[in-house]
Amino acid sequence: MLPPLIPVLSVALEYPLWQLGLLISVYALGMGIVQAPLGVFSDRIDRQYLLPTGLAVTGAAYVLFAFAPTLGAPLATLEVLGANFEGGFLVMCLAMAVVGVGLAVVHPTGYPMITDNVSDTSKGKVLGVFGASSKLGDAAAPAAIAALMLLLPWHQIIFLFGVAGVLYGVGLYAILQGDEYETVPAGQRIESGEDDDTADETQPSDRRTYLYPIVMVYLFFVSSNLSTRGLNTFLPAFLVAVYAYSGEVMGVSVGAESVANLYFAGLLVAGAVMQLILGGLTDTYDSRSILLGCMALATVGMVALAVFDLHPLLLLVVIVVLGTGLYSVNPARDALVSDLSPPDYEGRTFGYIFTAVTLTGAPLPTVIGYLLEVVGMRTGFLLLAVGPVLATACILLLYSNRVYLESADRPAPGTSD
Repeated sequence: MLPPLIPVLSVALEYPLWQLGLLISVYALGMGIVQAPLGVFSDRIDRQYLLPTGLAVTGAAYVLFAFAPTLGAPLATLEVLGANFEGGFLVMCLAMAVVGVGLAVVHPTGYPMITDNVSDTSKGKVLGVFGASSKLGDAAAPAAIAALMLLLPWHQIIFLFGVAGVLYGVGLYAILQGDEYETVPAGQRIESGEDDDTADETQPSDRRTYLYPIVMVYLFFVSSNLSTRGLNTFLPAFLVAVYAYSGEVMGVSVGAESVANLYFAGLLVAGAVMQLILGGLTDTYDSRSILLGCMALATVGMVALAVFDLHPLLLLVVIVVLGTGLYSVNPARDALVSDLSPPDYEGRTFGYIFTAVTLTGAPLPTVIGYLLEVVGMRTGFLLLAVGPVLATACILLLYSNRVYLESADRPAPGTSD
């Protein structure tokens, strides 16, 4: 929602880039703090109550964000380390923190619900469809905003999306009431008389079968996030500042902000399409190889975007390469996490790892925004190319027996029997 509107908000509200990046950081902090406890709840509480509630809360928080300038006007300006934060911005921070808390339910509840409702042989395909659907939703936001900006002010756009989120949460709860979906956690489906602490016995004793590879996956997340957070937050601003492409369609002037958001949508659509393809490959091939290929494309795309002056069509090609490299890793990555997790601990494994990743990445939008203002857009984006390079190193370490010891009775990570 927010990144496509950053170019507009920076002009309408006169906030600097680092301050707008701080809103994304606050969102990430809110998400990171609660994902670990939600992972524990996800293994103990019927997930049909957790997931819809979180999504409805997210929608309500966006409604609050839309009214932030009005609600925050009576509040006193807060000064921190010489920086002034006026009341409207403080209300926006509150709203984004609640957005993060609401969306924190997705990983620890959504992924275990998927693996509980599909067979192991189709896990990769379904995770691919899930990830692709997510990216198509992400892509729909900048595409819709690009069109809505021609008709509505920013606060009305956010209000409409917020109301849609509340209605979606209510509708999802109604759908999950049906008997066709398994929403009760595996640990709560244990037959009576069996000790609930049996989950502890399923934890691998050799750290190379669980702990060490999970740490490598976490470091892969953190490294690749250097590029994805930069693109998610500042790609529209980068395209407006560096290219400022605009045009006219059927007599309607399409400004640089709208064109930039269309490119942003293309980035996410490319990731969505490739997730459908890579989801199927994840059921057949070693997910580590898939992740290495993605990071190679991501490195090439980031360097090309930062270094070369690209024609509009070539810019689209680079955007597609970046989308393929950075935004199609989900099926292989998430199947790897699922394969490494004991079933009774899958919810909390996703909760823990996404908590660690989110908290680590929370400062990134603010830091990246400051970096872009200091060194410039092109140089800043070139420095972000180090992310997929470090992520490649993390995956390569998973080929070492000192880091990852594959069990004799299970296939390679991300592959089926």
